[in-house]
Amino acid sequence: MNIESIFHKTIKEYGMIKDGDGIVTGVSGGPDSTALLHLLYRFKGRYNLRLVCAHLNHKFRPGDAEEDAKYVENFCRERDIPCVIETVDVPRMAALEGLSPEQAGRKARYGLFNRVMREQGFNRIAVAHNLDDQVETVLMRLIRGSGVSGLAGIKPVRGSIIRPLLEVPRSLIEEYCAKNGLRPVTDKTNFMPVYFRNRIRLELLPYLRDKYNNNIDRAILDMANILREEDDCLSGMAAKKFQDLVSGIGTDRLEFCLKDLSALHTALRRRVLRKGIEHLLGDVDNLELTHIRQVFNLLEAGKTGKRLNLPRGLVAGVEYGRFFLARGEPEKSSIEATYNLSIPGRTDISEIGGVIDASIIGIDTYNGERDAADGSRAFLDFEKVGGNLNATGRKEGDRFIPLGMGGTKKVKDFFIDAKIPKGKRDLTPIIRNKLGIVWVAGYRIDERYKISKDTRQVLRLELLYLSTGEEY
Repeated sequence: MNIESIFHKTIKEYGMIKDGDGIVTGVSGGPDSTALLHLLYRFKGRYNLRLVCAHLNHKFRPGDAEEDAKYVENFCRERDIPCVIETVDVPRMAALEGLSPEQAGRKARYGLFNRVMREQGFNRIAVAHNLDDQVETVLMRLIRGSGVSGLAGIKPVRGSIIRPLLEVPRSLIEEYCAKNGLRPVTDKTNFMPVYFRNRIRLELLPYLRDKYNNNIDRAILDMANILREEDDCLSGMAAKKFQDLVSGIGTDRLEFCLKDLSALHTALRRRVLRKGIEHLLGDVDNLELTHIRQVFNLLEAGKTGKRLNLPRGLVAGVEYGRFFLARGEPEKSSIEATYNLSIPGRTDISEIGGVIDASIIGIDTYNGERDAADGSRAFLDFEKVGGNLNATGRKEGDRFIPLGMGGTKKVKDFFIDAKIPKGKRDLTPIIRNKLGIVWVAGYRIDERYKISKDTRQVLRLELLYLSTGEEY
C-alpha cells in the first residue's frame, strides 16, 4: 500500500477530516511534517480544506533552527500556503517552569498551534507522528513505567488534534519526499543517542529486532491497538462513575463519599482520581503512580484529618467520611531527603515528581552529543566526579564554581542572578560528591568537573520530569 492510500484510509477510519475543515499543520521542516503538509496541500480540493502552516523555532540548535524556519517559509510561499513562524526560547522556558526539554517543547508547540487555530477560526490541528513514532513511544512509556493509557500509545485523534500519518512507516515518508523532490531539512540530533527517544530508536529497537523478534514493531503496535480499545472502555466507565460520585464540580474542591470511592475496583478508582485531578488542573502532568499509591493509602487508612500534598499545589485529604481533592493549597516546598544516585541507572526524586537518569559514555560519543545538550543535561568528567553521588535540596551556605567562572559563588546568589523563581529554588536537586556540589540540576555544572582534553569517560546526567500516560 502506498502512502496516499494509507493517508486516505486513516482519515476515513478515524473520521479525522470533514468537508470544509480549517487545518493548522505543525511543520518542523523535517521529512514527516513536510510530507504531511504536502499531502494536505495536494488533496485540499478533495476535502475542501483551508490550510495554514505553523512553525516553531525552539532555539535548541542556533543556526540550524533558523535555516529550518527559512525552508518552511519558502516551501509555503511556493505553494501559496499561509505560514506563521514564531521563536520561543524553550531551554529557558524548561528551566524556569521545571519542565524537561521535551515537555517544554511540546507545551510551546501546542500553545502556538492552538493560538493560530483560534485566530484563524479553524477547527483542526494536524501533526505528523508516524508508525515508527508510535512504536518508539509505547516502548519508551513501558520502560519509564505507565498504565494502560500510556501503553495504548499515541491516539490518532485527540480533541482537535489529528495524526493522518500515524499508520505510515517512516520509510514510506522518506520515499515520498524523494519522489516529490521535497528535500526536507535534517535534524542531526535525530542521529545522536542524546534524547531518551533517540536511544530507543538507534540502540534498543535494532537490538530487539536482531536478538529477540524481527517483527517486534508489529507486536508492539498490535498490543497498543488492543490496549487503546480497552482504555476507551475503561475511560467511559470511569467517566460515568466520576459523575455519579463527585460533588463540587466547578469549584477548587472536589468531594467523594469515602466508602463509595473505596468500594470501586482498583482500576476504576485510579481512573476516577485521575479524572478529578484533570478536572482541577486541566491535565495530569507530573502525576506518577507513586502519588496514586499514596492516595490509595490515604483512602485505606480513612482517618479524619489526614492530608497529603501532591505536585502542583494539589492536596488530598479525609474529613468525616468524605475524601477531597483541592487545588490552590501549598505543595511540598523543598527536597527533604537525600537520594544516592544509581550510576548507571535512574533515581526517583519523589518531591519533584522526577528522576535523575545517569549513564557513562565514551568521550567519542560525548563529542557528538554536546552540541545538543541543554539545561536538563550535564556532561561531567567521570574520573573527577567519582561514582558516589547524591541528590539533595539546597543547604544553607552552599557554594560552587559555576561553569565559566573563576571563583566560588553562593547557590543562593546564583539563583537570584539567574532569575529562578523562589518557589523553584528549594525544589531544584543539587548533585553532590564528597567534596561538594557537582551540578545544580537543570542549570549549571561546577567548573572543576567539566570535560577536558584528558577526559576518558563522561558521566551523563539528565533531569527528567515524568507523568503517567503523557500524550506525545
